[in-house]
Amino acid sequence: MSELDGKIDESIAELKQYVAFSPDINNAIKGLEQLKQELRNLTKENIDEVLKGVDEAYRSSFEFSSYIPKTFTTLKTIKEWLENKKASM
Repeated sequence: MSELDGKIDESIAELKQYVAFSPDINNAIKGLEQLKQELRNLTKENIDEVLKGVDEAYRSSFEFSSYIPKTFTTLKTIKEWLENKKASM
């Protein structure tokens, strides 16, 4: 889990450089911080909801992927990790 935490922290750092451009960036940062907590408390009961949120974030970040490549890649990695985790639960 610490590897994913590190990737999320890198994504937060990447997003912080764009805070002045859009208030949505603060929401994205808060979402990533919340995601870290959700990944730590992942259960069979909440994995679908967490996966849904990550999938939505991943899809909405696609058009900005050239500006936030680390964040885009991190969301893709977490999405794949959650799909594999769900299959093994």
